[in-house]
Amino acid sequence: MTTEDKTAEMLTLQKDNLHLKQSINALRDQLEKMKIAREEAVQNTLRSVQGEITQLKATITAMRDELEKACYEKDCIMQQQIADTSDKTKQLTDAIVAMRNELESREITYQQEIQMITKNHYDEVGELQKTIKELRDNLEDLNQGSNKGRAE
Repeated sequence: MTTEDKTAEMLTLQKDNLHLKQSINALRDQLEKMKIAREEAVQNTLRSVQGEITQLKATITAMRDELEKACYEKDCIMQQQIADTSDKTKQLTDAIVAMRNELESREITYQQEIQMITKNHYDEVGELQKTIKELRDNLEDLNQGSNKGRAE
């Protein structure tokens, strides 16, 4: 090979080398741009997802607060119903005790009245029997006095 051929070949190799270097640099630049674009896309996605996560957290917090409020209100209603039921039960129990006491009092009064009526009855019967006996004795005395007067 001649020097010209060698020089031409060198020139070609240098051109090819330069072209390869330029291609490598272009590919590097393109790769760098793709890397930057990908990082930007990742950052945008992260920002978007972070916003969505923040919204979801706020929604969860609001729902939890609402649920706790509903449970609190339910507990308050149940406590009030229990208190109302206890009050009603106490009132009914007190009414039953009062009625029982009244009934027992009336029963005692009734028994006392029956005893008084019975005693009065026996006293009256005794008085009547005593009066009958006296009247009988008087009648007998009258009959004996009249029989003596006739016999004489």
